[in-house]
Amino acid sequence: MSRLSPFNTAAERRPTPLSRRSFLGGIAATAAGAILAACGGSSATEAPKSATASAPTTATGASVVPAATTGAAVTSAPAQAAKNATTIKYMSWWWAETGRNTAWRNLVAKFHASQNDIRIQEVGFPFSEWSQQITTQLAGGGLDADCLSYADDLAPRLIKGNYLEPIDDVVAKLGIGDKLDKGLYQPATANGKLYGLLGVNVPYAVIYNTDLYAQNGITKPPSTIDETFASAKQLTKRPDLFGWAGRNTVQEQNGWFTDISHWVLAYDGVWVQDKKPMVTQAPVINAIKAYKRLYDEAMPQGADASTYRRLAWEGKVAQYLDNSANINILKTGNPAIYPKILTAAPPWPNKKSIASPSYLGVYAKSSKKDATKTWMEFVYKPENYTQLMKDALDIYPAYDGALNDPSYLKGLPWSTGFLEAKGISLLSMLSGLENNLAEARQIIISKISEVLTTGSTPEQAMGDAQKSLQDLASRVG
Repeated sequence: MSRLSPFNTAAERRPTPLSRRSFLGGIAATAAGAILAACGGSSATEAPKSATASAPTTATGASVVPAATTGAAVTSAPAQAAKNATTIKYMSWWWAETGRNTAWRNLVAKFHASQNDIRIQEVGFPFSEWSQQITTQLAGGGLDADCLSYADDLAPRLIKGNYLEPIDDVVAKLGIGDKLDKGLYQPATANGKLYGLLGVNVPYAVIYNTDLYAQNGITKPPSTIDETFASAKQLTKRPDLFGWAGRNTVQEQNGWFTDISHWVLAYDGVWVQDKKPMVTQAPVINAIKAYKRLYDEAMPQGADASTYRRLAWEGKVAQYLDNSANINILKTGNPAIYPKILTAAPPWPNKKSIASPSYLGVYAKSSKKDATKTWMEFVYKPENYTQLMKDALDIYPAYDGALNDPSYLKGLPWSTGFLEAKGISLLSMLSGLENNLAEARQIIISKISEVLTTGSTPEQAMGDAQKSLQDLASRVG
């Protein structure tokens, strides 16, 4: 398996694990605007709501990380800036992510100390607000940014709308053109030009607390769906301990859709295939039944991502399926719990789960492109990027050779499950309706919510959803 990408070797139209060379092939041509039509729940990586808001890094001030988000205040004093220093606005949801914000602020401090002419200013919002904020700014004429982070499903909209500047010159200066995983960079590539470098790639796996396992007679993580049900029930002692966790509120439909999509993958299903809704098929029905069973027997009900992640670092969630960025959230929220955390591949035979890369790009309308590219060159030098990976606890480097410490991954015992998971693009589960992800997601999640809260059966709810999805498919031509 490639250390650069979590995707394996099979590439088919149905969502099977994707190879390095075929990751998200074809999605970039069809996914324009899919995420922008609606705003949903917390990101895969968003910090719990109890965390203090991020402190800005300005052209003249130090970067201060609040104690509430890191366990201790961290202050980095940048080198004195020149009077005419250029201030770069870096727009990202990472400033609101516990742990990752510290990693980036450490890198900003190092950049400031290395020169006097450029300063980085934080601009951004939590991921739960990201789509809405980006949509609003674009509709208003432009982004308040010089560089920005963006996820794979937003890439086509930004590229086709000419909102991103090609960065092939940055790649050339770094000398990494032959070291990029072409499959992983497919979403950020168009017409032979590259529009971003990988910021993070987060696979999903089962995260579990070994102490809570031992205290409740569990000797190993589940490896089948039935074992998942059994262990989740055995571990649950409401309200003090939960044997499973996941989103289950409509307000967080983005993240909830990802959570339940894992279960559709578990039963080898898709939501839509070649524009034909598949939500009344057995894989989807079984996935909803499985999620409902866990909701009834093991989950904190009415929980958003912030809530269950806080419960996890408080030692009140024994196991849950989430992404690799959560390890840093757990460690930062409660350092004492970090040594107790391990992971396992998704507990079904195909080991499939969603994986989503995000990129760092240059805003095309920025008047400070040269300075922004200087910042990017600094970020992606191995001596700087390696420390960023370590601080963020990331496991997939941006390019072959970006990580210059081969011992790093060997020192992460929790990485095993993530590396064994077989990553799938969420958009590949809606083939033919990729551009209408937001509408399809709203239809599906609203009906799944009825199953959890009103007594509707999965068959009834998905029968209604099937009709609405068919109407959607006919409207979009």
